[in-house]
Amino acid sequence: MLMVPAMLLAKDAGTRDVFRVGQAEFSSPTEFTVSLQVIHDEDVAAMDIPLSFSKGVTLNSVTFEGTAVKEFDEKIARIDNEKNQLVIGLIGMVYSLKENANLKPAPTGNNTIAVLHFTLNDLNLKSLEITPFSNADPKHELMYVYNEWVNGVPHVQSLNPEVQGGTIALDSRTPAASLPTEFALSQNVPNPFNPNTVVEYALPKDAQVNLSVYNVLGQHVKTLVDDMQRAGKQSVSWDGTDNSGSTVASGVYFYKLRAGDFSDTKKMLLLK
Repeated sequence: MLMVPAMLLAKDAGTRDVFRVGQAEFSSPTEFTVSLQVIHDEDVAAMDIPLSFSKGVTLNSVTFEGTAVKEFDEKIARIDNEKNQLVIGLIGMVYSLKENANLKPAPTGNNTIAVLHFTLNDLNLKSLEITPFSNADPKHELMYVYNEWVNGVPHVQSLNPEVQGGTIALDSRTPAASLPTEFALSQNVPNPFNPNTVVEYALPKDAQVNLSVYNVLGQHVKTLVDDMQRAGKQSVSWDGTDNSGSTVASGVYFYKLRAGDFSDTKKMLLLK
């Protein structure tokens, strides 16, 4: 294994190097990705990227497939969701000498080096902060490593890039075309049922949702949903039990949806 020699903090004589945090790309109302990009004019041999991120999300994984560093020998991502921290380590050449071991500057400016895969847990979270942090033990600092050639001899240098982005809007959680255009409560399926049935409803925007079951006397039987929910199509099942877990009798029941200012009630029939 090749060892990286001691590094000197260099003053970048060329274009200011940049570390950029991209925008959220949602694949569903709860799942999204954020890309990490670098702009540089040196041939970068390694990177140390320690990041903190906001509470209210879970960082599930970091992927490097299809990025500019996919051929690097070492691509390490250590995720700590308890501390809301991530440390990425990238080294172009470790195991043996090879050509094109360094990351070349991109003709378009940006090199994507990693993709972060998140789950959004806090429905009220409007933006996500991703910022670098420094750590003394073990030592971590946002850093690009490169070789500066002097009289044909490489000298390992490092620099601290400028940080761009980091405040990521989470307002557009799904493509607008895929969201319902209005609140709606569907007829339960199957109906009549014994003992399970499914209720579907549509939310054109995030809303506080209460979905409850009542008997023919108007008495509350079961709360199916009482929570803040994301825009989109939602569903919940009822197994014919009340809030205490006891099985209810056959007969007509009503289920009522309240979502923001919207309210609707439908009838269902339990047959045993």
